Amino acid sequence: MLIAPNLSRRPPAKALRSRPRFVLESPALMLAFSNLARAGSCVLPVPLLYRDHGAPGAAFWLLATTMIGMQNLLLLGAPQIFIRMLAVAQVGAGRQPSSSAGAAPSMADIRALMHRVFLAATVAITVLMATAGSHFVAPVIAASVRPDDMWAAWSVIVASAPLRTALLCHLTYLNGCGVLARPRLIDGIGWALSGLLAMIALRFSGSLLVMAIIAQVPIMAATIANGYLARRHGWTGWQEPRTARLGPTARVIWPPTWRAGLGVLLSTGVRQGSGVLLAKYVSAGTLAGYLLALNGIAVIMMLSAVPVQSALHRMVQAFAAERTQAHVAIAAIAMRRSLWVAALLCGILALATPLLARWQPHHPFVSLPVWSVMAAGLFLQRYGAVHLQHYSITNHIVWHWLDGATGLVNLALCLWWIPGHGALGAAWANTLSLLVCYAWLPTVMAVRRFGMEWPACDLDAAVRPAAGLAMLIGAAFLLQRMV
Repeated sequence: MLIAPNLSRRPPAKALRSRPRFVLESPALMLAFSNLARAGSCVLPVPLLYRDHGAPGAAFWLLATTMIGMQNLLLLGAPQIFIRMLAVAQVGAGRQPSSSAGAAPSMADIRALMHRVFLAATVAITVLMATAGSHFVAPVIAASVRPDDMWAAWSVIVASAPLRTALLCHLTYLNGCGVLARPRLIDGIGWALSGLLAMIALRFSGSLLVMAIIAQVPIMAATIANGYLARRHGWTGWQEPRTARLGPTARVIWPPTWRAGLGVLLSTGVRQGSGVLLAKYVSAGTLAGYLLALNGIAVIMMLSAVPVQSALHRMVQAFAAERTQAHVAIAAIAMRRSLWVAALLCGILALATPLLARWQPHHPFVSLPVWSVMAAGLFLQRYGAVHLQHYSITNHIVWHWLDGATGLVNLALCLWWIPGHGALGAAWANTLSLLVCYAWLPTVMAVRRFGMEWPACDLDAAVRPAAGLAMLIGAAFLLQRMV
């Protein structure tokens, strides 16, 4: 006798599909995937580059991808301002014509201005890559055994700058229209395939030129796909009407843009730029190690920021409801989680450094003392950043001048110490610049504004992760002596 299977215990097909669909449609997860893919794409070919082209090959690729990552800084934070303006204009679409005096910028106004801003950025980025970028990669290329191949690869990277700017333009527009998950999924797939195909091309051709050409193909596909998606949501390319109010729209966007952009340029820009400056003073192997460590710092910084970003809306809601104890408690939990993520990831890499030096003597990574200083700087940055984000729920924004002051000190110290101390000088410059104001001033501001009891409020949230990081780094130095 046949017994029918009991299907009642099986989850419905819709439930089986719900989890992967939730992941693919989650803006936060897709944004994290996109950022990780961008960071990982430049690292994937590095082991093969180091094996087949030595330290100059790895240093060249990491230096080129570092400059690619710095391209967006020239926009001075305009993409984030465009996103906010597009979101506001979308809510008020159709309420006022764009030609009305005193009317807020319309979607057509903002699109027209975006066209010109990103076109100007494309020209500026391409020229700077071809001139200043070539100046900084020249010493690395001169140290290689195949300089012609590297110069040809660099030409491809410079020529593809407009492609990356167009991709950023489409992502900015779609984000402002409230479409985030799918474009970021496309972007992440494009960058992941770029790194994977670059590694495969290098493996079978041995040529940096072939690798650079193949690496652009997925980026081009992602640009086309997101461009098509943007057109479906109203993007009209260069066909905006001449009646668009460029002047008034530019006057609205410029004040917040330069304030936000200057802070980012002087903080993130100087931190990444220290690796570019280092190319003039150190060997290719030291440069490759420092640039690889900077990539690690960027990934850890992004992952450790997630607990705070995910809690910001709850902090804002509690502050709006005047529940001070609630948002202070939420901030403390977010800080503890953020700093533990930073401490554990930095500690794991510290423990791996002596093992890597033992098994791969010519590995492209920094020494343990340099990494320890970089890890301490990252921890200080995250501590100050959490207090700063907590304080910013009051809408009193001070981070632009805090970042600016920190960046100026960092730049001065880099120019002073890098020529004589190399990678260690760059690491110390970044860490000590944070002590000027960024590592403690946000804490003072938050404590005074919210009536927090310090240091009691940070004993569990910050001191324990700091002690954990110190123990892991100490264990790494002991391990280095043993191996």
